[in-house]
Amino acid sequence: MPDRSYVGIDRNRHNEWEVVLWDGDRIWSRVFKNTWAELGELVLFIAGHGRRPRICLNPTSPAALKLIKSVGGIPDAEVLLLSAEGMRLHRPWLRGDARLPGGGEARALFLARCAERII
Repeated sequence: MPDRSYVGIDRNRHNEWEVVLWDGDRIWSRVFKNTWAELGELVLFIAGHGRRPRICLNPTSPAALKLIKSVGGIPDAEVLLLSAEGMRLHRPWLRGDARLPGGGEARALFLARCAERII
């Protein structure tokens, strides 16, 4: 198992959380409703598949505060908050399949790749 995993989380148009977890070898993806119960499931998903997860998200709504509070409690996790300007700056170096985040899973993958790159 790789030493670290990278997680991107984005809110889709249905107000659900799209989660992409990448460990360098495999990618997992899952959608969670924006409820306290589902946030608990989201935390278990990341903790169960990830090792020392580095989690990146672009907080664009007050709902992100609940998410940050939830994922911040995962052991050995780092939570990175990426602004819209930060996202714009990262686009050029990403490979073509993650260059144009439109929302949901595509943006979650973009954020996971940013989590890998950000020091």
